[in-house]
Amino acid sequence: MEFNLVLKKFRAGMTRIAYLYPSTYEAMLSSLPTHMIYYLANSIDEVILERFHIHRFQSEEPPPRSIETGTPLDKFDLIITSLHYELSVIDLLRCLIAAGIDPRKDRRKQVIIAGGPVSISNPIPYSDFIDAFIIGEIENTIPRLIHDWVETKDKKQYLEKISSYSDVYVPGYNDGARRSYVESLDNAFYPIRQIQNDEIEPVYGRGFLLETSRGCRYWCRFCMEGRLFKPYRVRSFNLLKNLVDNGIRLNRVNRVITYSLCFLGSIHEKRLLEYFVEQGISAVIPSLRIDHIDNDVLELIRMLGQRTITVAPESFLNMKNCVFGKYCGKDLLSSLEQILEKGFDLKIYMIVGVKGIAEKEVEEALLVERLARRARSMGRKVVISVNPLIPKPRTPFQWIGMLRTERIRSLIKALKSRLRKYADFRDYDIRWAVMQAAISLADKNISKTLLETALQGGGLSGWRRALRSTGFNIEYVFSGYDPDEELPWSKILIDEGHERLVRGEYELLLSLLGEALSDHG
Repeated sequence: MEFNLVLKKFRAGMTRIAYLYPSTYEAMLSSLPTHMIYYLANSIDEVILERFHIHRFQSEEPPPRSIETGTPLDKFDLIITSLHYELSVIDLLRCLIAAGIDPRKDRRKQVIIAGGPVSISNPIPYSDFIDAFIIGEIENTIPRLIHDWVETKDKKQYLEKISSYSDVYVPGYNDGARRSYVESLDNAFYPIRQIQNDEIEPVYGRGFLLETSRGCRYWCRFCMEGRLFKPYRVRSFNLLKNLVDNGIRLNRVNRVITYSLCFLGSIHEKRLLEYFVEQGISAVIPSLRIDHIDNDVLELIRMLGQRTITVAPESFLNMKNCVFGKYCGKDLLSSLEQILEKGFDLKIYMIVGVKGIAEKEVEEALLVERLARRARSMGRKVVISVNPLIPKPRTPFQWIGMLRTERIRSLIKALKSRLRKYADFRDYDIRWAVMQAAISLADKNISKTLLETALQGGGLSGWRRALRSTGFNIEYVFSGYDPDEELPWSKILIDEGHERLVRGEYELLLSLLGEALSDHG
């Protein structure tokens, strides 16, 4: 069923390590960090890494057993996990509980190490559960941490050892950490072999996962990940070509799934599209910025067989684009109409619920309706995906906060009533958005609520019951933090000047939006 596995025969003295992915098997197959960690760990002779995943997102989780040998999770003393999404921590805790492992780090023998953007941005909410956090990118860090475990195999000694690293945060052992990153992607490890399954379809379908670049050239004010993975780095065309040639051969596929926060931000990526066409390779292209799209790009994508272009303008209002920090030299509507005229369907991501201009956001419906009407007349399909603005750490919205639930709901209802006649309208559940923001911006005091949510089976119902039983107050989600107080994550440093820049953005938003930002409703 699976192939490209690392097959090792267990022998005396070898170390078994668990990798726990807090989502489904199908999602795990589409996760590039999963493949990185799997091959990095198993490249160490004396180590065998076995994989775990969750089976359901709510109610009782079955006792987790490894994919490779069916071994229970509680038989592993070192567990590595990835936190790419704030709500994943609930599923992580549910999985530990199902395994008979106490989630609280001080009450168990196992060591749990977490990486991923959630760990980098604000590890504080999870510090009662996670023993150590990787603050930065994993290529150089994972092998070092595994080697140290092989040498010590003692929890206290191990945590003392790794707490000396500047890019590892070990709560209770050091006071903070500084983000590390790979300077050159051309010189970094890449998992050309990837675990494939002949029978189970991954979330993004079968294909070779190809990260073309990392970080982002832009500085959108609501985007946390673009800030966490600065500086913007691109793999060279020759390397990308070699990765593709070997990747499709070793993985027995003729399809490439491209990963990038800023695809087509580099000439190498456009050349890559040309190479796909020349070689007859199909490809999945991520969402694009409007200013990266021209007639040549559209023709290349059409020749690849992709019939839907995904774009993330986030807004159709000039004022909101100023707030978001998204500047585009083209007229947005005419650019989108050009895509439709080339024969493509459109998927458009929008963000709504910005304090100070929420009332004006309904005007966007008129502009999008015009586009959707135009699409229908051309026999084209438009999908509108609307998401509430979720305030995140490392952005100026950590001080501004989120618009009140009732007002966001009213706003989305107005947009939906206007657009659903002409477009496929999809909106992200506001309750999940609030839960995500509450975890993302939290301090350590949320830990009891997180654990209680997991004990209640997770989901929105578990979250509501946990809030009632613990009395945890999430008012900070809507009010934002006081600009003069220390933030919970202040000891985790991203880079020199980052905090000063975010502060400057906040002051700019104050000047743009004025007194409206004091309205926490």
